[in-house]
Amino acid sequence: MMTIRDYVPVSMGKKKSEVVLKNARVINVFDQSIENCDIAIEGEIIVGLGSYQGEIEIDCSGCIVAPGLIDTHVHIESSMVTPEVFSQIVLAHGVTTAITDPHEIANVLGVKGIDFMIKNSEKSVMDLFFMLPSCVPATEFEDNGANLTSIELEPFLKNNKVLGLGEVMDVQSVTQAKDNMIDKIMAVGAKNKDGHCPSIAEKELNAYLCCGINTDHECSCYEEALQKIKRGMYVMLREGSATKNILDILPAVRDNNYSRFLFCTDDRHLEDLISEGTIDNCLKVAVKNGLDPIRAITIATLNGAQCYGLKDRGAVAPGLLADLVVFEDLVDFKIKKVFKKGKEFKHNMSFTPIPEENSIHAKEINSEDFKVPYGGDKINLIKLKPYSVETLKVQRIAKGEEGYITSVEGEDISKLAVIERHRDTGKMSICYLEGLGLKNCSIAQTIAHDSHNIIVLGDSDSDMALAVNTLRTIGGGIVMVSKGEVIEALNLPIGGLITSEDPGKVVLSLGRLNEAAKKFGVKKEYDAFLTLGFMALPVIPEIKLTARGLFDYTKFSFIDLFTI
Repeated sequence: MMTIRDYVPVSMGKKKSEVVLKNARVINVFDQSIENCDIAIEGEIIVGLGSYQGEIEIDCSGCIVAPGLIDTHVHIESSMVTPEVFSQIVLAHGVTTAITDPHEIANVLGVKGIDFMIKNSEKSVMDLFFMLPSCVPATEFEDNGANLTSIELEPFLKNNKVLGLGEVMDVQSVTQAKDNMIDKIMAVGAKNKDGHCPSIAEKELNAYLCCGINTDHECSCYEEALQKIKRGMYVMLREGSATKNILDILPAVRDNNYSRFLFCTDDRHLEDLISEGTIDNCLKVAVKNGLDPIRAITIATLNGAQCYGLKDRGAVAPGLLADLVVFEDLVDFKIKKVFKKGKEFKHNMSFTPIPEENSIHAKEINSEDFKVPYGGDKINLIKLKPYSVETLKVQRIAKGEEGYITSVEGEDISKLAVIERHRDTGKMSICYLEGLGLKNCSIAQTIAHDSHNIIVLGDSDSDMALAVNTLRTIGGGIVMVSKGEVIEALNLPIGGLITSEDPGKVVLSLGRLNEAAKKFGVKKEYDAFLTLGFMALPVIPEIKLTARGLFDYTKFSFIDLFTI
């Protein structure tokens, strides 16, 4: 292992460096400049900037060299592949470090799920750090597969890959100082604590900050971002597959506060990671919409490193890790080369197969189970918001015959159901959703944040039943049914969320699913499967459906399907 005794002679120019990037235009995130120089690399470390000779010299004339990008908040499970596979894909897009919260798989498999993600990440070609899931279950009234207290989480704190506590979504448990949540916050001590606090009121924000929670990725407008930054938070500019709010928040990024912003992807599908990218895509979106490119790179690198205490990265500077991205330009951010710890990244699509394990514990269902008893002529309904996982609570007129609802007035109305699948409790709730556009088709999946019960959407009770029962058979994933036939399916055997299958095959399957979704009317502003997956998450405004019923975020309580 190299030490500073090995680095100093190379830094001094008395010895050739192992690798030198020649004639680079280096982004200096400390003073917001571009510096023309060579970059000397010895082992895993940058040992000098200036004029150097190397055993291997790589000409970077005309190119931009930036620090390795950092995704400050991502759920790998949303890519539907293992950490090992995920790392190969995102490193190719210049992301050399990611901070991940495995709360999706933890809500299904508990400690076993966290342990799997950490152990599999040891095969990663990039650095994956972990935030321990704070909300398993997401709220105390959820039906998920595990219940993690501070006692279950504490052993993981000894792992160097664990940086702190993941997004604290249950704001009510914080502001009411409930023991279970406060115990978790106190257990991580001085380590980082991530937030999740959309539309939080002033005093609640004060209480949140008093607990040491210092990041948030749920701002819906720039005014909200400014208020949180004013109180000392880091605000994440997020560009996921379903949730895209960079443009909404970008006006808040200013000369006097840009050091408090981070980039993240949160939830991003595999095909988007491959085709559009990850944090490199965030850079492109932000810069094309007016953000200074050097400032954008600073947000994507140094800011994340400083927020999470990663002192060995985040800049192109002597003594730091040689995590580097070579860009062709600062507009399209086309990547020529990526270096991770001094080694140029080369694809190696050979992955470790993972044994399949059926995580669905629920009885077979039939079409009669989807009938909704008629209880009045007006119902509460979930209305989608374009490019967002936030929803609106609206009222619509329902019609009934023989004691059951037969139709709901409105445009693009579908029936939505959530079925508990972890303990075979038989819990099931049904409501109606407006706006997706799906017609003559049903979609069922085991991806339903954050408890990941079965969620199914459609306009035919028999097709919905077939979709759910097919999910049971394949052990989890996504199933599409039309007119009594399974038209597409993706098997996700690891917790109903992940596969170790070759990503190329997974992308082809996802492509077929997306094409089918468009064919059956899903509007372009929605990712059908990511959007559907968030319709069961009660900690996102304004109304969602769980296995126990309709949940009103504003009231923070369950409400009846029928209005008075």
